[in-house]
Amino acid sequence: MRSPTISRPISLFLDVDGTLLDYASHPDAVWVGPTLVELLGDLHRASGGSLALVSGRSIDSLDRLFAPFRGVAVGLHGLEVRRDPQETSGRPLAEPVPEVLREAIGRIATAHSATLLEDKGAAIAVHHHLPAPAMQALRHALREACGRLAPRWVVMRGRRVLEVKPGDATKALGVDTLMAEAPFRGSMPIAFGDDVTDLDMFEAIRRHEGTSIAVGPRIAGSGDLQLDAPEESLALLREVRDALDDGADALRIGAVLRTRTHA
Repeated sequence: MRSPTISRPISLFLDVDGTLLDYASHPDAVWVGPTLVELLGDLHRASGGSLALVSGRSIDSLDRLFAPFRGVAVGLHGLEVRRDPQETSGRPLAEPVPEVLREAIGRIATAHSATLLEDKGAAIAVHHHLPAPAMQALRHALREACGRLAPRWVVMRGRRVLEVKPGDATKALGVDTLMAEAPFRGSMPIAFGDDVTDLDMFEAIRRHEGTSIAVGPRIAGSGDLQLDAPEESLALLREVRDALDDGADALRIGAVLRTRTHA
C-alpha cells in the first residue's frame, strides 16, 4: 500500500456483486438488507460525497437494489456515469448494442445453452453455468460475431458471465471521469473489487496514487491489499466510516486498511 498524503481526503470506489454482496444464481435474486443501505448513506456523508458504486449493473438497477440510497455511480462497466446523486439515471457514454449483433447474441446464447440473456441496452450479459470447454466455445462464438458484425464490441469474461460491450468502455473510464471533478478531485481513492472486470479500475486507482483492495480468491494478489469475502468488506467499510466520523486523516485511514487486510 502506498503511503498516503495526510492532507488528502479519501474517496471510495466500490464494486457491488462479489464485493459488497454475495453472488446469487440470478442478478435479481440478491438481497440487500437495511444495514448495508444505511452504511452506504453513512459513507456518502462521512466522505463528503466521495463515494461511488462501480458496477456491471446499470445505474437504474443499482438504484432499485439499494433504495432509498442514491449516490454517485458508474454503471455497465463504465458505459454510464452519474456524477450527481440527484440525477435520475446515468449519462450513457456509448450507443446501444447494434440490432444485428443483439440478434446474433440471442441465437448464440440459445445454441450454447446459456442460462440467461440480460440486455442492458449498451451491453449484453450472457450468464451461464458451463464447464470450461463449453464456456470457451461460447466465448469464441460471441467474439466471432463481434468481429464480423460490430468490431468495436468485445467480449469480457466475468464470474459465470460473458459481457458484450464496447471495447473502449471500462470501469477505469468511470474512475478517471469522477477523479477529474469535485468532490473526488485531489482525493486518495480506495477501490474494492472481486473480479477480473475490476482490474482496469485497480489500474486507474494506482494512477491516482490510491489503494486497491481485492476481495475473494478470483483476483487474489491483484490488489494492494486483500480481503477474503464480502462480509470482510462491510466490516472494513464500517471501520472506515467510524474513523471518518472521528475526523481521521488519510494516514489513519491507511492504518485501518492495513490492520484489517493482508497483502
